Amino acid sequence: MPITKSTLYKANSIELLKKELADFDFFIGTDLAPTITTLIGKKLDVFIPHGSDIYDLPFEKKRGKGTNKVWWLSEKETLSKLQKIGIEQCKTILFPDEYEIHFPYKNKLKTTAQYHNTSGPMVYIPQYANLEKNPQIKSLQWYPFFKKLREENDLIIFSHSRHNGFDLSPNMAIHQKGNDILIEGFAHYIKANPSIKAKLIFFDYGMNVQASKELISALEIDENIVWMPLMPRKEIMLGLNMADISCGQFDNSWLTCGVVNETLASNIPLLHYREDELYEGDYEDLYPLLNAKTSEDIHERLTAFIAEKESYNQLAKQGSKWLKKYTVDNPLRIIEAQFKIEGNQTLAETEIKKVKSILKKHTLRDKIYRVQGKIRSKFS
Repeated sequence: MPITKSTLYKANSIELLKKELADFDFFIGTDLAPTITTLIGKKLDVFIPHGSDIYDLPFEKKRGKGTNKVWWLSEKETLSKLQKIGIEQCKTILFPDEYEIHFPYKNKLKTTAQYHNTSGPMVYIPQYANLEKNPQIKSLQWYPFFKKLREENDLIIFSHSRHNGFDLSPNMAIHQKGNDILIEGFAHYIKANPSIKAKLIFFDYGMNVQASKELISALEIDENIVWMPLMPRKEIMLGLNMADISCGQFDNSWLTCGVVNETLASNIPLLHYREDELYEGDYEDLYPLLNAKTSEDIHERLTAFIAEKESYNQLAKQGSKWLKKYTVDNPLRIIEAQFKIEGNQTLAETEIKKVKSILKKHTLRDKIYRVQGKIRSKFS
């Protein structure tokens, strides 16, 4: 739809949303879905957050010094108020409990929604079955590159996580991906096995790309690293499926995330850190992986993989089965059950009044901030 965060609040945008969504009586959504349903006076039936849309966005923050007031109002302040109302009026939330450990948010949200400790269907698994036999992959821009890389190397390790921090502040440490651990472990391995032609694929993405590049140079492994630009997901998934190993992260334990789910859907061996005892109480079984927390662990896992490559590849085929069971079948059963529950879909009059007040204040402040901006630019 031709609507952005900055234009959501306009009267014509809200009318367009109402028109497009008028014929529906059950809403499932992620990201800004709670805001969208709130703007049209409806309740969101099922919210499947991706992360910051529930643990960060609904909570107002102080505007940083020097931050553009118009931008902050549209992208943060008003949005957080509407998102909070939408989540608090939501009926069912599907979101892994592990996020509550790292980003306590439940007590801050006064919602009566029923929480379910699961993620939702994120990846269409059948799309990656026998991908190498799908003729359409040859039309992808990066197919020749990945094909050549595959033909020229014995071991391809694929990491499409962000390059976030080697030593972030305590309040940001949860965002660390452990790229330094992966780089050091890979360096140990290739220096101990100089006869193996190996490449580690990274993407030029994240707040600390330069730090990763400097570490790679210091360890003198530049020729074994391939840096890729940002690209469409279908291109990333092609490269992932042509690799031997896919990497998650090594600083913090996460059971599911985009990288993990995409790897499991592709049945590619996963090199990743997981603290099993955090999840064993809620899951009958856990997906197979090459579990690593330190650079020494990574060196050992790579050595073991090369020694028993076929065995690890066979084990990895359980990945898509686990993903289907826990992120497709289970959440779909939960959602299906919600269809049978009768309930008022429309926001209460008190909530509608809150929304009108928020929008009225937004419009007024937007006008004031824009006038102030024009005056400042005129005299600067």
